[in-house]
Amino acid sequence: MTVAFARQDDIDAALRTIPQRTFRLLLRGEPVWIKRPRLRPGYIKYGLQTTTASMLGVPLLCPPRVCRGAAGLQAEARRLARLARKGWPVPSVLDVSERWLALRDNGRSVAQVLRELPPAKRTDMLRSALQFLQALHAEDGWHGAGQVRNFTRVGQGFGLIDFEDDLEPSMPLARRQARDILLFVMSAARFAKGEPTVIEALLADAHGRASPQVDAELRSLAPKLVWLHRLMGPLAPWTGPEGRAIAALGEAYRHLPPAQGPDNAAQIPSASAGTGG
Repeated sequence: MTVAFARQDDIDAALRTIPQRTFRLLLRGEPVWIKRPRLRPGYIKYGLQTTTASMLGVPLLCPPRVCRGAAGLQAEARRLARLARKGWPVPSVLDVSERWLALRDNGRSVAQVLRELPPAKRTDMLRSALQFLQALHAEDGWHGAGQVRNFTRVGQGFGLIDFEDDLEPSMPLARRQARDILLFVMSAARFAKGEPTVIEALLADAHGRASPQVDAELRSLAPKLVWLHRLMGPLAPWTGPEGRAIAALGEAYRHLPPAQGPDNAAQIPSASAGTGG
């Protein structure tokens, strides 16, 4: 949604008329994104996610800490400023108040671009975006919310948006990076309809570039995903986007070659393994 405004003072007026939490304005002819703070505590959702992660024994699925209200806007502005100084392709912070955060436009959403591409080019873009994410990982970076929707197209490369999630206090670096990859591949499953090998290719790429620590974090999750895939069975197509993504990951991990070394060789059930307990 784009609305033309001439002065930053009009942002407050826009907040009264535009219901979306994040929306796009034109300020002095420049596209600017305005983000409201998170206000609701979300304790029920947080509790459900924490309980699910605990029951499945999957620390990667533990929800991140998210600052709310004005403090959340300030925290995201500070992180964006730090990342910009490191050379990350993130939106510039134009201004921040207790009511909103104003960010320079950082390119078109990759999710939108993907919907317009034929299957082969869609796969190529997904693999390129994952490579871009892992290049940042190689510099000891992480996003925190690595879903495809948080990537943008900047020229022939990529940018990143939405840095609300703060994993630093609760997860070691390798787990943060593994979580980025997990969220990316799960969200990529939405764009791989009818192309079952896409998720396998993304996982193979991810493991091929990951550090040994990140590789181990991801492989520790694989048996649980394979089990969930078998549990859902033919019902997977009717379990919603998240269920279908988990099923696609579980199927892909059944075909992923084992890690090098005897300690990891038996972590992932083979494609011919039975379904017994």
